[in-house]
Amino acid sequence: MTTIYKEMEKCVVCGKTSEHTKWGSTNACGSTDLDTRPPEMERSTIDMWIQTCPSCGYCAPSISERIKKASEVINSNSYRQQLNNLKFPKLANAFFCYSLIQESAGRHAHAGWSSIHAAWACDDDGSTASAQTCRKRAVNLLQKARESSQRFVEQPGGEGALIVDLLRRAGQFEEALRICDNGLKKKPEKLLADILRFEKMLIGEADNTCHLLSEATKESENDGNAIVILIGKRQL
Repeated sequence: MTTIYKEMEKCVVCGKTSEHTKWGSTNACGSTDLDTRPPEMERSTIDMWIQTCPSCGYCAPSISERIKKASEVINSNSYRQQLNNLKFPKLANAFFCYSLIQESAGRHAHAGWSSIHAAWACDDDGSTASAQTCRKRAVNLLQKARESSQRFVEQPGGEGALIVDLLRRAGQFEEALRICDNGLKKKPEKLLADILRFEKMLIGEADNTCHLLSEATKESENDGNAIVILIGKRQL
């Protein structure tokens, strides 16, 4: 089960205090998605991964913690427009805005993961076009992270697998196939190779829907959970 509690948080940007819902512990039973999104019950805690100050609009996992350049970013036109963008669900806007702050601070790996979380919020809302926008943004940020040697997964080669899935879900099949083939040419270990071959099959079918890691590995759901350690670890 998931334990939930409420706590008052003081915003480091504007100094105003507001109440926010947090989760203390949860569980996950079953396979993760190919992009590492966890199964239930952890899956349903996503709306507690991010906070928004109701006074100034500062978005962060905890509004009581300062992030470099946050004050400057939240007053920008791009941030204010995204915060109130009606094409995205409210939760996705919060993750997207946090991604803008992290990007400005040069933390491209964290910015990329926040954009992925925004995509998940869009998925839950049925906002397909907005989810694709978030995934395209995530790919761009994660590629910048690689260029600046910022790791965003734990296993070498897993970076490419995550990017392949993001591209496939965004309908960018040609680029997804190119990266997938390049990854397979490097002869990765079996689990990663199984995932890339499964992605290649999905790309060939122009399938941009969600799939489980357990489908790719043909293993039990518990093994599917373990693969998250191989492929990646979410960063908040």
